[in-house]
Amino acid sequence: MPRQQQVDEALARAFSGRPPSGKVRASFVEGDQVLELYHYHHLLLRWDLRTETPIHTWHEKPTDKRILNAALEALRSGQHKP
Repeated sequence: MPRQQQVDEALARAFSGRPPSGKVRASFVEGDQVLELYHYHHLLLRWDLRTETPIHTWHEKPTDKRILNAALEALRSGQHKP
């Protein structure tokens, strides 16, 4: 499964209210105002849904960076808004 597809699936699951699943997982925290994106157990992104900006980003390996970039692109484009 390509990385972008994993990110799209994780974001779609989060925005549709389905539980996180797989290697790339996204879920809402802080009263559904913040989206967190994980690759395995690594927190890659905390995204503020009110301001539509990243609160926290992190990557260690090239795979983490690709996933992070794909998520940022998807969230900034608004393709996963409810």
